[in-house]
Amino acid sequence: MKIAATFISFAALCSALASGAASAGDLKVEVNGITENKGEVMVAVFNQKGQWLKQAHVSKKVSANGNKVVVQFDGLPDGDYAVSVVHDLNSNGRLDSNPIGMPTEPYGFSNDAVGNFGPPSFDSAKITLTQAPLSISVRVN
Repeated sequence: MKIAATFISFAALCSALASGAASAGDLKVEVNGITENKGEVMVAVFNQKGQWLKQAHVSKKVSANGNKVVVQFDGLPDGDYAVSVVHDLNSNGRLDSNPIGMPTEPYGFSNDAVGNFGPPSFDSAKITLTQAPLSISVRVN
């Protein structure tokens, strides 16, 4: 009886681990349109509408080499996300802008979303990640 209970507990644990692993996905972001081989490409993934362009869920920086770079995010929980990309030409860790607030460095968003008089909304940049790997392309301008 003790062996049967141990086996059931082990089976339940394996099932829970398997279901947890099945609810994670991988996101590959290909950034196109890089025109200068200097600085860094910053890719930020947001998972909450209220944190859009404020607090990323995860982010990575890679050197700008060639006209495109690829950034991989593994094991993200299933759900809705939006991605922002900045080609930080001077490697100062932020999107530079002119005195009236217009960006002076290349940037882009998932779905190649654009905004009117400001950044696009989370909903217009939203992508849905499931268990299957997802590849997206973002063009910086």
